[in-house]
Amino acid sequence: MMQHFFSDWYYLSIRNIKQIWRPVLALIPSLFIPIFFFGVNATSLQAFANAPGFPAGISYKDFIAPTAIFTAIFFSAGNAGIELVQDITSGYFKKLIIMPIHRLAIILGKLSEVAVQSVLQGSIVLLLLLAVGVHVKTGFLGVLAIFAMLILFAMAWSCIGMIAALRTQNARLVQSMFTLVFPFLYVTTSQAPKELLPKTFALIASYNPVTYIIEGVRALVLSGWSDPAIGKGFAVATALFVLLVSLAVGSFRKALK
Repeated sequence: MMQHFFSDWYYLSIRNIKQIWRPVLALIPSLFIPIFFFGVNATSLQAFANAPGFPAGISYKDFIAPTAIFTAIFFSAGNAGIELVQDITSGYFKKLIIMPIHRLAIILGKLSEVAVQSVLQGSIVLLLLLAVGVHVKTGFLGVLAIFAMLILFAMAWSCIGMIAALRTQNARLVQSMFTLVFPFLYVTTSQAPKELLPKTFALIASYNPVTYIIEGVRALVLSGWSDPAIGKGFAVATALFVLLVSLAVGSFRKALK
C-alpha cells in the first residue's frame, strides 16, 4: 500500500514539475518583482539604517535581503491552485480521481512542484544577493535552513489556492487570491524593525504568521543560530503546513461528493 502511495506521489510530481517550464517566460515576473523591490528599497531607503532604534552595525541592504528571498519563494506558491483548476476544467482531474490514487498523493504531487520552483527561484535571487555583498552569517547550513523554512511555508501557502480551486473550481477567483500576497507581506517587519513601527501596525504584524517566517530568515542571515526567532519561524511554518494540508485533503474529499 505504501509502495503504491510513494509511486503515485513520484509520478505525479514528475508530471507537475515539468509544468514549471511551460512557459518559461511565466517565471520572469516572480523573479523580477523581488529583485526590483530589493534594488529600489536598498538604494532609496539605505539612510533608514541610521535611524535610532535600527539594529546597530547592519546595513539596510542586509536587513531587507531576507525579504527578497522570501518574496521570490513566496511567489512560487501561486501556481498550484491555478493549475489544479486547469486540471479540473480539462478533465485530467476527473481521470485521476477514478483511478486508485491516494488523494494525499495528488496534493503532495502539487506541493513537490512548489518545492522545486521555490529552490530554483530562491537560488537565483540568493546568488544575486551574494553578488552585491549580502553575507549569510550562519553559512552554508544557514542557507539550507533558510530554504527549508521558506519551502515549507510556500507549500503551506499553496494549499490555500488548492482549497479555493477544489471548493469553487473558479479560475478567476483562484487567480485573484494572488493579491493576498501583498497585505500579508507588507503588514510585517519586512521593511522595518518592530520597534520602529507604529503601535497599531506592530500589533497587527505580531499576529501575522509571515512576520515570524521573515524574522526567522533574517536571524539566519544576520544574527546566528542562537537567535530564538529561528525556532519560532520553523514552528509557524510547520504548523501552517500541517493545518493547510489537512484542510486541502478535507476540501478534496468534499469536492468528490
